Amino acid sequence: MAQPQEQKLNSNIKWQAALSKIEKIEDTPAGAFTSQREAERALSIYNRALDHINSGNEDIARIALEKLVATYPLFTDAAILYGLCLGADRKYKDAELQFKKALLTDPDPADVEILKHLQAQACHCKNKDEEEERSRRRNEKKLLPVRASLAQAGILERAAGSADGDEVRMASAKERDDLMRQISQANKGSSASSAYGSRNKTVQIISIVIIIAALLFFLTHFLIAPAITRANDRNSRLKWLEEKLIEGAETDEAFQVILDDYQRSFSE
Repeated sequence: MAQPQEQKLNSNIKWQAALSKIEKIEDTPAGAFTSQREAERALSIYNRALDHINSGNEDIARIALEKLVATYPLFTDAAILYGLCLGADRKYKDAELQFKKALLTDPDPADVEILKHLQAQACHCKNKDEEEERSRRRNEKKLLPVRASLAQAGILERAAGSADGDEVRMASAKERDDLMRQISQANKGSSASSAYGSRNKTVQIISIVIIIAALLFFLTHFLIAPAITRANDRNSRLKWLEEKLIEGAETDEAFQVILDDYQRSFSE
């Protein structure tokens, strides 16, 4: 894999362009795998990852390559390809770490030069991004007092007399006081509306609870209680009838026949 070695250290390295130059491989390096089956499997994953990269599915390729380099750390081609994917995704810190890990596996001399070069590129891009972020934060910090001054100094409005409406002037103290008064009144109205809404919600909840309690009382008093009473009365009658059958069966065979049929029909 000699393509990335041709890139020179600069702040404009095209990670995606470097990726596009990587080609599929047919043979795996000796000593990277414990069996031929493992080598064939790793080679298949590597080449499929390249297909995903070329078809715009870099996310899938990164997931596959991350697992591949974790399983086979001596597979230098996969380590380089994964590092390039991280660089193309602007994850320069992760890319630098990946190239550094690959260098610790004692790769071939040709791969050592490539890995050192890519590690330096990733470090360079990482430092540049960090400096740009620090610069952005410094600029935002400098703008904070200006924004605060503008917020306190007043409200800009278009001058009514300007011909094109582009001129602006600072609102007067009276206009600012009037605006603040309107805002205060609006806030009070909003608070009152919020309090009224809260009371209204409480009333609604209480009403719902009362309705539910009334329904439960109706169901218990008019439906459930009468049903229980009828069931108890029916059980008492059946018990009385069963006792009479047992008494009659002692002296009359007809009662005994009825009792036997009863027991067969309603036996537990």
